Amino acid sequence: MRLRTLLLPLVLTAGCANVIPGPPPVDVDRLAQTIAELQLAESLVTEVPVIIRDSMQTVYYESILADHGFTPEEFDSVMWIIRSEPIWIDSVYTKAGVIVSREMVE
Repeated sequence: MRLRTLLLPLVLTAGCANVIPGPPPVDVDRLAQTIAELQLAESLVTEVPVIIRDSMQTVYYESILADHGFTPEEFDSVMWIIRSEPIWIDSVYTKAGVIVSREMVE
């Protein structure tokens, strides 16, 4: 009984914890630009003949990631971290969508 009395305030306090995750641990603008370019490359790859499509996609992806200072492993790790918080992933993909839209118009 005494244990329940001690645990109840602790549980209630934990329920009032701040749920805002804070700022993302990476540069969102850089990541959004990288994702936008990867999405544009994906659309270009569909125009490449099927025989060389996979190898061209790899070349495009590695080139884009290198341009932005990522290795494929680092990019995957960063994306895994960003996906852990819906607010972070939403902000990154919203910015990437704006960049892609702007590029499509130009």
